[in-house]
Amino acid sequence: MAYRNGYRRHGSSRGFTPGRVAKPNRRPGACHYCGEDIPAGGGNLWREADGTWSVVHVPETQGGWLMDPQPVTGGCPESTDKRNAELHASGFFGPGAPAPKSERDRIAAAGRAVRCEPGAGAVRRAAGRLRGAEQRRGGPLEP
Repeated sequence: MAYRNGYRRHGSSRGFTPGRVAKPNRRPGACHYCGEDIPAGGGNLWREADGTWSVVHVPETQGGWLMDPQPVTGGCPESTDKRNAELHASGFFGPGAPAPKSERDRIAAAGRAVRCEPGAGAVRRAAGRLRGAEQRRGGPLEP
């Protein structure tokens, strides 16, 4: 017996909600809001109203408490850097506090971390080929 009846032949009856999806992007792309390039792993997925996918920067957050304020992280880099510069100029982070790092640097570092993780890409494919050759031969391959 099939799970689909005849009246559901042309797609799913369940809709979807456009907006941010809490999953990291696996492919690089331009931000839905600001148009800046986001490397793989540096943002979140965004579901468009027509069902296609795009990428957005991670949500904007500010850590710390009043006694130990932290810079704003996430969000589109231009607005985040501008807000952090204003907070630093007003002395919000304390007297003599160093200027916060640029959000663009943090996004680039996140993209590098995804590309450099062990077992990614070509390494994974090469390991699969080696494993397949070992199985066909009946034992481990000698170097």
